[in-house]
Amino acid sequence: RWSLRLQEFDVTVVYKSGRKHSDADCLSRAPVDPPPQDDQEDDFFLGTISADDFAERQRADPELRGLVEYLEGKTAIVPKAFKRGLASFFLRNGVLIKKNFSPLRADYLLVVPSVMRPEVLQALHDDPTAGHLGLSRTLARVQEKYYWPRLAADVARYVRTCRDCHRRKTPPTRPAGFLQPIEPPRRPFQQIGMDLLGPFPTSTCGNKWIVVATDYLTRYAETKALPKGSAAEVAKFFVENIILRHGAPEVLITDRGTAFTADLTQAILGYSHTSHRRTTAYHPQTNGLTERLNKTIADMLAMYVDVEHKTWDAILPYVTFAYNTAVQETTQMTPYK
Repeated sequence: RWSLRLQEFDVTVVYKSGRKHSDADCLSRAPVDPPPQDDQEDDFFLGTISADDFAERQRADPELRGLVEYLEGKTAIVPKAFKRGLASFFLRNGVLIKKNFSPLRADYLLVVPSVMRPEVLQALHDDPTAGHLGLSRTLARVQEKYYWPRLAADVARYVRTCRDCHRRKTPPTRPAGFLQPIEPPRRPFQQIGMDLLGPFPTSTCGNKWIVVATDYLTRYAETKALPKGSAAEVAKFFVENIILRHGAPEVLITDRGTAFTADLTQAILGYSHTSHRRTTAYHPQTNGLTERLNKTIADMLAMYVDVEHKTWDAILPYVTFAYNTAVQETTQMTPYK
């Protein structure tokens, strides 16, 4: 780009030595730290073990021995685990050190042999000065001064299996329980779901609620508009629209609403030998099939209801018929079939 720009001028190129051009020289040269001196005092933590003993343990470690021998010139084979960052390793007073390029950590990291890694983890997690902190903080504390292959995985395993942490710390969320799958029924109306939909604007006939029932096998739906959504109304719907039309189901799935848990409803379920399964509190996904039908019915009613929202109960039988005569995506058949 500069060569094209300078072609507009009559330029004479004159050589100028770097010594006389030091004002721009700094822009092309990054500062380089001086190499470590053998007599430089170690600024990393060695604990109660001497540097000579630590060096011996590094040489006795099967994973580190090859790297130490390569740096000492005893072999030309580079261990596979250290090929990527080989230039960052060096020996100081016989101790294997890793040069650190992160400004948030020490300049040099001590390469820990496998026999001493549990001791390091215990000191930086279990010790009172470490505080049994979580994974991210413990990992940052270890990485500040130490290095070994797969360090992050070892720290994660150590923290997650710490018995004191499991015994004393309260998990932030409730432990997940065992899944309770809903077994598919073998015949129509063997298992149904029921729910109350509403309240809606009071219709001309005084209705505010819709009781909805759906068969878990065929997806057939039964609906009825109700004035109050009371237990007596729900129980009457269960007898007249379910038992008398389709027979008593073996399983009924509902939420924990009072209309379904009332004594009257429970008595009818007992007489019909129907097992009542309640959904988990604040978890409507348990009865997801019925909840999805609620949305479909509400959307269909919204398409035909009048401006004052007074005739939705008159439209309800028609949209229920439309639903039951439509092909279901899961069964590839209409519920009527």
